[in-house]
Amino acid sequence: MDLSVLFLGTAASAPTARRGLPASLIRRGGDRILIDCGEGTQRQMLRSGAGLVDVEEILLTHCHADHFLGLPGLLKTFGLRGRETPLRLHGPAGLGGLMQTMAPVIGRLPFPLELRELRPGDELPHDGYSIVAFETDHGVRALGYDLV
Repeated sequence: MDLSVLFLGTAASAPTARRGLPASLIRRGGDRILIDCGEGTQRQMLRSGAGLVDVEEILLTHCHADHFLGLPGLLKTFGLRGRETPLRLHGPAGLGGLMQTMAPVIGRLPFPLELRELRPGDELPHDGYSIVAFETDHGVRALGYDLV
């Protein structure tokens, strides 16, 4: 099985000179899935050597700013590069409201953005594997993701 996890940011809510805000890139076969998108995620992708990859799916664990503030810039970069394929964005309850709040900042995108709020136990099927959401204890609605 072709699987790798690239930790782009592990510094929790405050970046350091050596650690970025939360983001991980899952590579499974040809799939590219981003888990969380903290501020600076694009730069961390470039610094890692992975390059600024076009992900098909982004999974947010929760709606704290340190886990999503990189999203507006990443979405705009995808648009500037001419992306046309849909991008699936998944996260816990409240994701729709968060994206509605950020809409004036993000502006118009030239590709479809498909939002889905997940509950624990929801499954995202893929070719040869699935991703299953589970509840985490974080003081707010938060999810973890099992790759099965």
